Amino acid sequence: MMVPSQWPCPIDDIVIWSYAFDDGDDVVERAHEVLADGGLAEGVTADWEHLSGGADAPPLGSPRWAEWAMGRGAVRQAATAVGLTDVRVERSLTGAPVIADSAWGVSIAHTSGLVLGAVGPGRIGVDVERADRDVTRLVRALLPDERELTVSLSAISIMVAKEAAAKATGQGLEGSLARWPVVDVELSGSAPRIKVASAAARVIDVRIYEHCGYVTGLASYHDD
Repeated sequence: MMVPSQWPCPIDDIVIWSYAFDDGDDVVERAHEVLADGGLAEGVTADWEHLSGGADAPPLGSPRWAEWAMGRGAVRQAATAVGLTDVRVERSLTGAPVIADSAWGVSIAHTSGLVLGAVGPGRIGVDVERADRDVTRLVRALLPDERELTVSLSAISIMVAKEAAAKATGQGLEGSLARWPVVDVELSGSAPRIKVASAAARVIDVRIYEHCGYVTGLASYHDD
């Protein structure tokens, strides 16, 4: 599947960069290609070395490292596209990626065959899933009102909206879809919008769009 490097984005001031690979590809080899072709090896290696003192650092050269490296590479490419230079990607206290000494938001997502990195002003969160994912178990995890929404909106869309909203807050889902209820849906326009309530009662707007066989959720907001 051919996927463009700069992902189409429903919000003009946010850039999403992608790296795609086939299920049968050697993901570690693909990561090395990405870093070499984009001139990203030095910066991503510096990010890894900064992280390597912690227990959560992915083992160098492992498949987990490969997805991590492509995510950081995608963020660096997106950062360049919005005009940022000398970027260093670190990890927040909650484990979320952040750009050091910058007010710009950053988010990373990956699923089978695809890694995304997003950069934009304020707080942002991105999540992605294959459109053909089996959602049988997922539907059972939705709240009753949310199950009713699946008549006009896919369960995948609801899931990526919740995940994107949770990432935008810097917290993540923390193991529970139910803690991030959908409170409103707007289906008009080119990109459906799902409003998700955070644990702190903030309502977060998430744009949903489908592209190249994937469903992407993009959340954004500015602190009050």
